[in-house]
Amino acid sequence: MYYPFFLAYILTGLFIGVAVFVWALKTGQFADQQRARFLAMEEIAPQAAAVASSAKAGRDLYCVFYLALAAIGASFALVGYALFFR
Repeated sequence: MYYPFFLAYILTGLFIGVAVFVWALKTGQFADQQRARFLAMEEIAPQAAAVASSAKAGRDLYCVFYLALAAIGASFALVGYALFFR
């Protein structure tokens, strides 16, 4: 009875997951795999480049927050529709 709603919910999550994966590939998140294994052992030193990119990091954080908020809202809307209008 509720299968179409759950199927839509699963497909939406799958679409968002694939979109995020494609975004990560396009922005080079997986570009340097050889260096990644040594990142945990590096000393963290303040760098000027990190300060310059903090504005971009803040914008990315807001985007992730609003995407998560939209996903939670869509979840509540879907469950509410399935419970009250079906």
